[in-house]
Amino acid sequence: MSSDARGFTLMEVMVALLLMAVMSVLSWRALDSMVRTREALQVRGQQFDGVRTLFAQWESDCRDLGPPDRWVAGLPLHFDTNRVDLIRSRMDGTGVHHLVLVTYRARGTAIERLESPPIEGRAELLQSWQSLQQNGDLDTLYAVSPVALIHRSAGLAGRGFMEFGEWSDSSAQMAEQWLKPRAFGNALLMGIELTVVMPDAPAPLRKVCLTGQD
Repeated sequence: MSSDARGFTLMEVMVALLLMAVMSVLSWRALDSMVRTREALQVRGQQFDGVRTLFAQWESDCRDLGPPDRWVAGLPLHFDTNRVDLIRSRMDGTGVHHLVLVTYRARGTAIERLESPPIEGRAELLQSWQSLQQNGDLDTLYAVSPVALIHRSAGLAGRGFMEFGEWSDSSAQMAEQWLKPRAFGNALLMGIELTVVMPDAPAPLRKVCLTGQD
């Protein structure tokens, strides 16, 4: 019996295998690119979730600085390298307001927030605030574990805006403006800005919080 059917030649098999290999490589690269993109987007989303949480907490702290007539330790704001310190009011479960110290700091690649236990009495507040401004040991001052809000950052900075003044990152200059004699009392602290530097962001991220003083 005769038949016109024939098999594949070796060359045809090799060409087919080559095409399959090329298609496999292209498919793998496309899949790998999709996985990497998804992972990058997930990391970026987590970063900005942390930034939103940080800025929301920052606004809460700024709005609870308390009225100026309770600023027994002076201007409740202090800036340092990669650090911002505040004195804020905190209400406990019984409705009683206490003053607490709050510090935002950049340590390593993380941005952390620390809050002290309620401070009892003016003497303790003055002593703790003075120690904080003189770069005292934060672990001793706070005696609590810091809360890491962002895990990938390149630093932070703060500045404030005084009534009839301008934005300043100098605590001494702002305190001087606040204490400058005026016929109607101390100048008002109008707003505070927190700046976060992210390693892969095109520009620093800033959050301005108005203190509500007017």
